Amino acid sequence: MGSSGLASSEIIAQKHAQAAAKVRELGVDLWVTFVQETSAGAERAFAYISPGNLTWESAILVTGEGKPTLICGKFDQQVFEASGLFRQVITFVQDFKAPFLEYLAAAKPRRVAVNFSLNDPSADGIPHGRFLQLEAMLREAAPGVEVVSAEPIIQALISQKSPLELAAIQEAVDHTVAIFAEIDAFLKPGLTEKQVYGFIGERMAARGLEPSFQTLVFAGDRGAGMGHGDATDNDLRPGDLVHVDMGVFVRGYASDMQRTWYVLKPGESGAPEAARRGFAVIADANEACRKALRPGVRGVDVDAISRGMVTAAGFPEYPHALGHQVGRHVHDGGALLGPAWPRYRNTPFMAAAEQQVYTLEPSLNVPGFGAVGIEEDAVVTADGARFLAPPQTELWTVR
Repeated sequence: MGSSGLASSEIIAQKHAQAAAKVRELGVDLWVTFVQETSAGAERAFAYISPGNLTWESAILVTGEGKPTLICGKFDQQVFEASGLFRQVITFVQDFKAPFLEYLAAAKPRRVAVNFSLNDPSADGIPHGRFLQLEAMLREAAPGVEVVSAEPIIQALISQKSPLELAAIQEAVDHTVAIFAEIDAFLKPGLTEKQVYGFIGERMAARGLEPSFQTLVFAGDRGAGMGHGDATDNDLRPGDLVHVDMGVFVRGYASDMQRTWYVLKPGESGAPEAARRGFAVIADANEACRKALRPGVRGVDVDAISRGMVTAAGFPEYPHALGHQVGRHVHDGGALLGPAWPRYRNTPFMAAAEQQVYTLEPSLNVPGFGAVGIEEDAVVTADGARFLAPPQTELWTVR
């Protein structure tokens, strides 16, 4: 699930600076985002670089020099000029091509990045027809121009969070932690998954929050257990593991976390050894992966740590990646902490980078008890990764 709407002007300003730096780093002269009727469904990159929607053919033009230039229809001019985010807003009435060719003639670009990609759907935003139209104009104005994929620019823009983006994600995590504490106080034997699900929705609404994805509640070793599915009428019974997976949006940015409880049987003061052991495997795997996650490491290598710890403990290999990036979308794309499975294509082989936020979420099932899932959100820093909230290190109990 993704955030609706565009980023704030303050975040867009940080993203413009980030994009200009990436253009310089890559030795690209110009990055072009060529759009039309964006309110009908704009590409991913657009939300990070535009403070409003555009109606006619328009182009956001980023160089390595700082603020971008915008070419847009005359009726769209006011919002973009008032934003102060652009070096220049060039308008037209009859034909986009004339001001665009004039801009290119002055800029004389040799390498131009355009929003297409063979690897990353989030960077493959320009429709084929519009790409052909743009390519023809580029070659007319700048014969010999090299048209390259904007994939590395867009991936960095989406995945490497600015300070304001990180602040929004941190606030979303803080709210999620607080709601988990409310869930902890609410849980009791006899409640159904649906009742727990309803309570979580009420607590989110009371805070004025929307879920970042469908909240998941699983009780006991009954039904499908871990996965994506609706809450059921299964009740919380003594001897069950109870697992909740949830997140919220704050200012358009997501959290995504999981916690696990054990429902005590009469006379029990703590969970049985089998449940505690299963929980410890996942908690230890998360901490080992946090220590391994740092700039330059491949996701496949981090995933192998947790996957190996789970199987070495005698549990089956879990059928999903260790973790994904979080941002404006709860599954934000780009580099993945995952195994070398065909369904993930090249994403597990991409290197982690500073200011990316990942989930760490290995899982297992304890036969007869249910699912253990602990999901932490962690940000990559120059010195390694740090959790955005205190991790769950002990199996919580329900009386």
